[in-house]
Amino acid sequence: MRYRPFGITGKAVSAVSLLLREAPNMSSPQAWRTLVFSAMENGINFFEVAAGVDVAALGLGEALKSVERRLLFLSWRLRGDPRGVLTAEAISLSIRHGLQKTGALYFDLVMIDEAAYETLAPDALDHLSQLRSAGLCLQVGVVGDGPSVDEGIRSASFDVATTPFSLTSDWQARRRIREAAASNMTLVASDPFPGGALGRASPTASSPRRSLLSPGRPEPLAGAGTYAFLHDTPGWTPDEICLAYTLTEPTFASVQLEAFRTEAIERFAAVTDRDLPTGVAAQIEMARFGELADRRRA
Repeated sequence: MRYRPFGITGKAVSAVSLLLREAPNMSSPQAWRTLVFSAMENGINFFEVAAGVDVAALGLGEALKSVERRLLFLSWRLRGDPRGVLTAEAISLSIRHGLQKTGALYFDLVMIDEAAYETLAPDALDHLSQLRSAGLCLQVGVVGDGPSVDEGIRSASFDVATTPFSLTSDWQARRRIREAAASNMTLVASDPFPGGALGRASPTASSPRRSLLSPGRPEPLAGAGTYAFLHDTPGWTPDEICLAYTLTEPTFASVQLEAFRTEAIERFAAVTDRDLPTGVAAQIEMARFGELADRRRA
């Protein structure tokens, strides 16, 4: 596992981190405890728990009993409901509830998702500052990729931004990252696995193109400008390439994943110590521009 500084906090976090929220077959604290232990054994020290998922908070709390609190970076995610207002009182109750369930003493970070940000009561941000002054949380951030998150980044009210980033990210995502970095915010990447790219089967695997000069031989550039290489790179799976690419972006302190199997956690943790194969970075750029060209033609 590789570690990176988390902004100006003086703490180092694992290059891969875990988001703990609703998941299939994870209905007990014991299941989450086992998952967190597996992650820690693979060097992961950064965990974010979503409010309202008590079994995950309890499982994390059980795992915390076996490690010094200062060695972990813990985040609590507030989630909003478009049908109501997120009040200062609700925020305080949620954070205190999370601390009680996890036994964490304090959260290194409290994150606000887009729905929560859009429904914040007028005094909510001031109350978060008070909770920070009281030592219940050390930093506050915003999560998402919509206009409200852009507004939050420009407001200078937050220390951290978590936003989707992958090898298919467009200029708007890259602009958001630049703006957050320019505001001295710490950045965390999420959703590094673009479903569209991962789901595309290699054209060379099913119906290889034939060279015009030598009809009996496959066309050597078949699949160029597409994401076919994700399925054809020896020693790599498509999701490993996607994660490795996101890890090359130096502005991110960590890449946040959702993984619920020990095997997957071990595999993703190992990617942090690997370099992208030669030529893959160029193939990614060719595929991105090929996709843009297809959209313009459509």
